[in-house]
Amino acid sequence: MIEYIDEAPTLEEYKEMRKAVNFMVLSDRIASNALNNAFHITTVRDNGRAIGMIRVLSDGSYANFITDVMVIPEYQHKGIGRTLMQRTMDFMRGTLEEGETIVLYLMSATGKEPFYKQFGFRERPNEVWGAGMSQWISK
Repeated sequence: MIEYIDEAPTLEEYKEMRKAVNFMVLSDRIASNALNNAFHITTVRDNGRAIGMIRVLSDGSYANFITDVMVIPEYQHKGIGRTLMQRTMDFMRGTLEEGETIVLYLMSATGKEPFYKQFGFRERPNEVWGAGMSQWISK
């Protein structure tokens, strides 16, 4: 039975899901901090097994970043990612009071842009915003 639970997966589950979807390997310290410092997390479970998740990072105000949108391969293309995004969009709208506006950012994997467009996300650059930019740093 598929369940959407607004709580973090375990550290081990998080690392296993990241590996299953070919996301970067994280140290236990970094992965634990990622889970513990998120503003909002939804984990998808099938009979208790973690099969997908989504995280939101936030300044508690107007700037919010959706990350770790992942569904393990054998559960992809079944509407789970769409449900994760819709639930997260609904949650974020629920944080607002009348007349307030916030921004949601995300970084799409190459080729996945159409998935996010269905939720109203726009590619950058466009007529309003310049290119999104990022940088990985290592030690």
